[in-house]
Amino acid sequence: MLLAVFLEPKLVHKEDLAIFQAVPVYIRFLFISPLSINPGGLQRLAILKMFVRNALVVTGLLAALTQAAPAERNTSRHKLTVYWGAEDDTTTLDDVCNDSSYDVVNLAFLSHFFSNGGYPKMSIGNLDGPSRAQKKAGATGLQDGSSLVKSIKNCQSKGKPVILSMGGATDYSDVQLHSDAQGQQIANTVWNLFLGGTDHNELRPFGDVKLDGVDLDNETNDGTGYLAMTKQFKANFQKDTSKKYYITAAPQCPYPDQSEPLDVCRLLDWVQVQFYNNGNCNIAQSGFATAVKNWSRGIGSGVQLYIGALASGADGDEGYVDAAVLNRAIDQVKAMDLPNFGGAMLWEAQLAVNNGNYQKIIKANL
Repeated sequence: MLLAVFLEPKLVHKEDLAIFQAVPVYIRFLFISPLSINPGGLQRLAILKMFVRNALVVTGLLAALTQAAPAERNTSRHKLTVYWGAEDDTTTLDDVCNDSSYDVVNLAFLSHFFSNGGYPKMSIGNLDGPSRAQKKAGATGLQDGSSLVKSIKNCQSKGKPVILSMGGATDYSDVQLHSDAQGQQIANTVWNLFLGGTDHNELRPFGDVKLDGVDLDNETNDGTGYLAMTKQFKANFQKDTSKKYYITAAPQCPYPDQSEPLDVCRLLDWVQVQFYNNGNCNIAQSGFATAVKNWSRGIGSGVQLYIGALASGADGDEGYVDAAVLNRAIDQVKAMDLPNFGGAMLWEAQLAVNNGNYQKIIKANL
């Protein structure tokens, strides 16, 4: 244990005191007792030597700690992302933001790219319909999201990105593109309505709140225009240096995915693969490990890979596994020592709560 030595000036030679005072405060800690201090002769010299020796030891220790600190900060822990907004919202967005289990929240969904008035359509939670300005512009697929603004800010204040997910199951969405020009158009429209753009300010669902990025959940089996859209999003992100924007995707686990082509995935921040609803590559199935390795290799080491899982079987989706099985699968992925394993993704926040707080069990293992 390091003990502080409080030197009494009257007990120490003035030249020794000058040496002591020249040493930075943070290394004035010695492995000696103040009772041993004596101003006389050899003992004074011995103590001074001891002081210098111990000061050097502590200095070296502090230097080592200083060098080690950046590595500690740069060690990324595995994260848990979640989708919210597709259920009846008994679990509120604030509930999700305040849950320490989650690191990222995906708002589900911007369900249609081209709806009334040529604007997108939102299907997020129980919002109150379009605002007066949105109605006037004919953009009745948009919603007045002012009721969520405080919750979004709450999430962001906790360092949790809030990302707009675009797409979803094709029974409820239409995010198919027919050209690169359409892809660029959607990137610009979403940039201005939800992110850092300034056009159409009066139509913005969340007012001046900037969401933290977009998630591509295209399930149409057609990736036309998505590369152009992704590039346009990334170009737009460069226009606003006030914050970090993310672009992610949620492809199906059969590799590769036609809806989310690899040339798109390689440009993203992370890919949260749906290892459910897909038979053999589902979690705990025989093709799971191969699919994980294929996706890790295919997207490249610069893009993080998340293991997507169902948080409950209550919605009728195929491939749900209980928390113990999912944690074993996560351990299996950890053992692969992949360079880009980022964590896990859950569908969906309310389902997780209703399933015994499933998310807390998974987060504890990440």
